[in-house]
Amino acid sequence: RLQRRPYEYQGPGIREWTGAERQLRGFPVWSRSALLTTFREVEARFRYYAFPHVAFDRYPVPSGSEVVAASVREIDPGGIEDPNWQNLHLRKRYISGMGAVASAAARQTPEGRPLMIVSGIPPERGEGDHVPAELALTRSDVYFGSRPQLYAVLNPGEGVFRTPEDTPGEPGVDYPRGIRLTSPLRTFALAWRFRDANLLFASEISDSSRFVFRRQVLERVGTVAPFLRYLEAPYPVIHQGRIVWILDAFTATRSFPLASLHEAELRRSVNYIRNSVKVTVDALTGEMRFWIVQPGDPLVAAYRQAFPSLFRPMEEMPEGLRAHIRYPRSHLELQANVLQQYHQETAPRFHGQQDVWSRPQELGEDSRPVPYRAEYGYYRLPGDADPGFHLTTVFVPAGRQNLTGILVARSDPERYGELLLVDVPVEDQVPGPRQVEALVEQDPVISQQFSLWRTGGSQVWTGHLHLVPVGGSLLYMEPIFLAAEQDAIPELRRFVLSDGTRVVMAADLPSALGALREGGASVPRPVGE
Repeated sequence: RLQRRPYEYQGPGIREWTGAERQLRGFPVWSRSALLTTFREVEARFRYYAFPHVAFDRYPVPSGSEVVAASVREIDPGGIEDPNWQNLHLRKRYISGMGAVASAAARQTPEGRPLMIVSGIPPERGEGDHVPAELALTRSDVYFGSRPQLYAVLNPGEGVFRTPEDTPGEPGVDYPRGIRLTSPLRTFALAWRFRDANLLFASEISDSSRFVFRRQVLERVGTVAPFLRYLEAPYPVIHQGRIVWILDAFTATRSFPLASLHEAELRRSVNYIRNSVKVTVDALTGEMRFWIVQPGDPLVAAYRQAFPSLFRPMEEMPEGLRAHIRYPRSHLELQANVLQQYHQETAPRFHGQQDVWSRPQELGEDSRPVPYRAEYGYYRLPGDADPGFHLTTVFVPAGRQNLTGILVARSDPERYGELLLVDVPVEDQVPGPRQVEALVEQDPVISQQFSLWRTGGSQVWTGHLHLVPVGGSLLYMEPIFLAAEQDAIPELRRFVLSDGTRVVMAADLPSALGALREGGASVPRPVGE
């Protein structure tokens, strides 16, 4: 489902970009590493909590949609100060994570910190029009997460396993079902399986105890459906007051006739791969559901015939979860690698290989070139009436750095999976990511400010360079972070904005956009800021 259209580029000389600020506000300005550093330092609170990943998603707000960065507060057994058997396997405080944190991915506080919208222990939702109502957490326990976890023994009779209304909890709803330890033989079998004699002699274990294991989402799902491939970490969604993990599952083979091999995983190549299944896992109960996204895939059709009770049609997925499905980054990256050659649609062009594309580079946080990363954003594509949640990457000609193509994957449910390849006219010489970053490095005002920050002992981080289509032009937006060497928590201090020929830097996006409209003068602030 690949559509192709040319980009009617009108050049960088446009002084009025209609809707530019709204477009810019749909892109994450925070890097995942900057957010993880902040969450771990500010929101972990205890050594036995960890934030493994940050995921970007969108949630509805009165004005449309807000791009949200979310991370789950999971248990890190290595951080438990007294790692005795009871603490590692029995006590709820140490076997269950505590909710999630979330920030507005396209906003920051006046101090340059993430604008938190869910924070604290227990997690509390903030106030304001930018705070999605869906983010209210009522069931914060996380027994199943993205990190490897030890087995756990639950005693539902304890007061901690109750509903928010303070009534006795129900297995599979308020806590994991697990394996009931109702017989000595079953307990002995589990003790033998896990090489742990404490299960046989612990006084806390009774007939009502429940044994829970395979608590890492990837391990849990892979045990049930090992014939599917899982190329990415699961990402969290807050749905009806609970945390639900969504995981992309792929059907793949290397035996498809007359197709070339491409590397999909480390040292594993395929010539057929489809993201045919979405998996949801309840972080509280561990309940799994496998949803078929592409029923026309012959491999998933065969699996469904073999395991009819395992799969469900996508139409039956709750609407609140369907609104949060995303096109997987690993899949788009693989498709982009294939398109580097196969975008050439005629036989003479393909066999001549005169128009091969390549993937560009951008500066990483350590100011070294890294492969340009596909990123999510909520924005309006050229030719579309409304904005949507898209995953975007770009191309440059092989051996050159000017922009030649933009590949977009739609993630909204009504158009999920549609790919749009936007051809950028080569004759227009539209700059690519590295050319724009070279403009930034050559700007005397910006380079002087960077030097002053570094001389003062601060680390200067550059965020992801976003390409933002606005009207018939392109804007390039890159956030700038500062981190003191003795304090690793980064602060978002500047925005670099460019139209491809001019570059400005300002403390916020409206100021940067205004400076670009007025002719490209950077907006300085006192050096000590």
